[in-house]
Amino acid sequence: MIFTSYTYLVFVLGAFLVHWSLPASRRNVLLLLASYAFYCSWAWQYGFLLLGASLFNWAWGRFVLPDAKSSKPLVVGILVNLVPLGYFKYTGFMVDNGSAVANLLGVNWHPALPEILLPLGISFFTFAGIAYLVDVAAGEPPFARLSEFLLFNGFWPKLIAGPIVRADEIREPILGARTLDVADLSAGSWRILSGFFKKVVLADTLAPIADLAYLRGSSPNAMDGVFGTLAFGLQIYFDFSGYSDIAIGTARLFGFRFPENFDWPYLARSPQEFWNRWHKTLSRWIRDYVFTPLTFAARRSPRSGPLWLVVAMAACGLWHGAQWTFVLWGIWHGLLLVLNQTLLARFFQAPPAGAPPARIRVWTAAVVTFAAVSAGWILFRAQSASQAWDVLSGILTLRGGLRPGVLRENAILVVAVIFLGLVVGQFLRGSLGKWKERSPRIGSVARVLEPAFYVLLILAVFVFDKEASAFVYFQF
Repeated sequence: MIFTSYTYLVFVLGAFLVHWSLPASRRNVLLLLASYAFYCSWAWQYGFLLLGASLFNWAWGRFVLPDAKSSKPLVVGILVNLVPLGYFKYTGFMVDNGSAVANLLGVNWHPALPEILLPLGISFFTFAGIAYLVDVAAGEPPFARLSEFLLFNGFWPKLIAGPIVRADEIREPILGARTLDVADLSAGSWRILSGFFKKVVLADTLAPIADLAYLRGSSPNAMDGVFGTLAFGLQIYFDFSGYSDIAIGTARLFGFRFPENFDWPYLARSPQEFWNRWHKTLSRWIRDYVFTPLTFAARRSPRSGPLWLVVAMAACGLWHGAQWTFVLWGIWHGLLLVLNQTLLARFFQAPPAGAPPARIRVWTAAVVTFAAVSAGWILFRAQSASQAWDVLSGILTLRGGLRPGVLRENAILVVAVIFLGLVVGQFLRGSLGKWKERSPRIGSVARVLEPAFYVLLILAVFVFDKEASAFVYFQF
């Protein structure tokens, strides 16, 4: 059930009407059943995997970790969570690399593997389970009732691709009586609409352009590489932030408030700020559950901090996919974060506000950050390291001059317009509130135009709507 399908809208509407018509004591049961129905609509067999992982984490957090005298039970719990993830996601990767190493040593080893289908959302509910066990071991109270934990771990808006929500962020609405007012209904509906627009109108329009530039076997010119990479960077942003909008909006309709996952990351003025704005819940997870424990373990060697930062980001890259290109992407961002803290610390440091030269520094830092992030997208999108090098070398050598070899001029124009629209949208977002305060007339005009704006978004979704396509992060 794709989030941007009409089937999903009917599913949400039905669940919404039944949920708020039930007594408060029965609403959690309804959401739990709806969540497993949603997940099993993909492949019902994997519903047992989700249930088994949830049963283990609840029991381990409820009966084992509160009385643990050492960290060993926590380590065991984490390893148990990682076993299914390692099998389904990384078996092929490990066997392929083991086979390559064996061949280098002169051993002919090519084991045949059964086809392994990656369960949707396994990375996200695995990370949520690990975070829960760590937090319980640190003193956070576990869920007393199994049904409460099953809903926390399996609530469908966050299940497939996040946000990665911690127990303390939705414990209160799970345990208490949820309410709904006009503000919740309005905000939730708006987020769902904006998510549809980002995915259907923007991301799905950019996807064929990026696919063409990164077509296997092609040798794109510099213009193809630049605009194909820009198209992919915009595609993955609109795709994933659109999913997050729909997830956050859906949860809001049922009385839950999820943490935000994106905050205009492409206008970040440093690599560190980018990761504070991009996939914020994953960044938080990597910081709290990977980087911080590594640096604590190596506290006697403070100079190793940069190394552990790169290791943490490499793990982040590997989490995104079982390919070396993802690992290299993570290492690239780890190196950017190290430079952010060391050699380029002064360059990325926010200058005193006010003076025009300070504004120039801010915009220069933003441009450099965007260029560095976009260079990383080459590794992320490429199907192999050799293809990534071919695209990058084509850009650096200005292959083909200013003429595209793969993309059409119309496609390049579409990418440029969407990118400029993103920049202008951020400017208007920051300025519209100030204009409303300064001029009541502008506020009145804005209130009149808002309904027309919503209608235009809905019409755009209908016009651009094609067969519902899966979100990029579903494969992670």
